[in-house]
Amino acid sequence: MLLTINIGNTNILCGAFEGESLARAERFPLSDRSRLDVFLNSYPQAESVLAAGVNPEVSESVVESASGALRCPALLAGRDFRVPVRNRTTCPEKVGIDRLLNALAAHERVKKSCVVIDIGTAVTIDAVAGNGDFLGGAIMPGPGTALSALHSNTALLPETSLPREIPVLGTDTQGAMSSGVFWGTVGAIEKISEMLRRETAGAVTFLTGGGAERFAPHLSGIDHLIPALVLEGLRLAWLMSDRKRGRQAGK
Repeated sequence: MLLTINIGNTNILCGAFEGESLARAERFPLSDRSRLDVFLNSYPQAESVLAAGVNPEVSESVVESASGALRCPALLAGRDFRVPVRNRTTCPEKVGIDRLLNALAAHERVKKSCVVIDIGTAVTIDAVAGNGDFLGGAIMPGPGTALSALHSNTALLPETSLPREIPVLGTDTQGAMSSGVFWGTVGAIEKISEMLRRETAGAVTFLTGGGAERFAPHLSGIDHLIPALVLEGLRLAWLMSDRKRGRQAGK
């Protein structure tokens, strides 16, 4: 039993792997850390806990919590084990580790070039070369972030969230905001991913993240819908690092 935790800007995503299979995945707000404790305490038999995050301070705190809750190693990606992806961006040290973990998991599945769309607090659309190298991509506000920015930076636009049904024709202010953000996000994702597929020779396209299932029915060109792809990347990064350490120890 292997536990994995990805700490985002808004949510925590936890997963429990039995062998190679993700037996359970749970996503909850970052502010509700009590649910993390409940999740961890559900698996006293866990052999290891792996964590990754875009907020270093919170990530360190989560690892400490996991170490205290369970009698097994709690390891942080990037500190205790590396993500074995060659990063070909101009400032590799500034790339979020979640983007690299997604790239690793996607490429390991298909062994060819990929485009990975991750819909969360931010939307990232990244390109992975046929050899697994991370090439970079595009970052834009996620739907919730965009709605919050409209409310915070204007005098009259109200605070709102996306309703279940979102017609293109908004008949009131909140409806117009929801339409613009939701369908604007759909259009931007489709256009950017289409352009990246052309640059990466017909790449396989993955859709992941907390908003993946909400947007999937409205996006064309998606080959694989895997909401917890980052957890798969965590497991693979640790496994590859562990094997490397084993080979080095056997020399």
